[in-house]
Amino acid sequence: MIRPEHHASRRRALVSRLGAPALFVGNRIRQRNPANDFPFRQDSTFSWLTGCTVPGAALLLDGDREVLFAPPPSEDDLVWTGRIEPLADLGARLGFSDVRPVAELPAACEALGRVPFALAVPDGDATALAAACTGLDLHYPDRSGPEALLRAIADLRNVKSAEEIAEMEAAARITAEAFRVAMAATVPGETEATVAALVDAVMAARGAAPSFSTISTVHAEVLHNTDRSNRLEAGQLFCLDAGAEVPSGYAADVTRVWPVSGRFDPRQKAAYEAVFEANAAAVAACRPGARYRHVHDTASRVIARFLVDEGLLRCSPDASVETGAHALFFPHGVGHLLGMDVHDLENLGDLAAYAPGRQRSTQFGTRYLRLDLDLVPGMTVTIEPGFYVVPAIFARADFRDRFGALVDFDRAAQWVGFTGIRIEDDVLIESDGPRVITTGIPRSVADVEALVGTGLPASARFRV
Repeated sequence: MIRPEHHASRRRALVSRLGAPALFVGNRIRQRNPANDFPFRQDSTFSWLTGCTVPGAALLLDGDREVLFAPPPSEDDLVWTGRIEPLADLGARLGFSDVRPVAELPAACEALGRVPFALAVPDGDATALAAACTGLDLHYPDRSGPEALLRAIADLRNVKSAEEIAEMEAAARITAEAFRVAMAATVPGETEATVAALVDAVMAARGAAPSFSTISTVHAEVLHNTDRSNRLEAGQLFCLDAGAEVPSGYAADVTRVWPVSGRFDPRQKAAYEAVFEANAAAVAACRPGARYRHVHDTASRVIARFLVDEGLLRCSPDASVETGAHALFFPHGVGHLLGMDVHDLENLGDLAAYAPGRQRSTQFGTRYLRLDLDLVPGMTVTIEPGFYVVPAIFARADFRDRFGALVDFDRAAQWVGFTGIRIEDDVLIESDGPRVITTGIPRSVADVEALVGTGLPASARFRV
């Protein structure tokens, strides 16, 4: 866990950068009905600054003064949660000497005599409170806060400390265990739902939770597929995209694809090895000073070379990447920031993920690149190249007009039904180069085939 002194050092660093007061609000509980709350997740920046998981809390920073605001405990808490933590005890646990009821927040902001910085959060009610207390025009996600605040948060959160890296490594170890169990439990006749349940159960047994809704599918051509209604059949490829989140909020994010029957057929193997090569090339390119857009292009050229070899492209790999023709088969960016969120800092928009002067490409596929910063030691990113056969893409008349001389659409039609392959790992940028922290999960063809189907099927564990 991250200790209170580390949160305090983050607050000091941020105050030093800003030179002005700042207000941060946490998320509030969202309810299905008055007696049934949705699972609560604190806003990541608020948690990063405070370690506070109390719904409806807030933080006011003004020079050396740090005030934590929180809802006072209710007698009802004694009935439903078994304890009451007085505000003074909450402050002592989190390292705050000044803790006040959240009802005092508006008056405290007014007493500053100047408008503090403030940050919008996904919770609309909390953002409305911050806007009312500061007079700032705040709206999540398009008006998240003043640029100086957003850049300061992004710069500080982007570089992970040793304590943060340890938390991410813990999340990676749990994720690796879940993947190994899932691979071993995959056999024909299994279901997407039971494999996903097994993955989430391993995480829960280790005190973690899914860092996002687990993708468990035989239709990887749907990139964020949430459907789990299919039964696995021999000859199919199965895709698992999942990650654990440890109690401190730090996440892992991994994707693997494997054959349901335990053996790749020749076409599957060729495509898999191309994606595997693209993953390795992109990871090797993640060195300090490297531009992440160039990492993406590195992976794209490897995928494009495979497409040329298979007769799917009629141009060179370089020409494919320049024109975007390869993106019909690799229609997303090679990865994103990773930390306290799976898409870390995405709440702050492209300002946190694109360096000053850089903007998203308008090119199909490349415009979905979530990151274009120069890499520095302490950054953690995902590397997740892929190859997909998406019928809707090849059916688009505008793509046929634009790429007709570059893409063999008739040959592409022969691949329809292939689904897709993605291989994703989490990478820490160190001073001497990249380090993959999601080790221990089979990646090579031989290692994958050696594990798939060797354990107790998932459905047997759940008596389905």
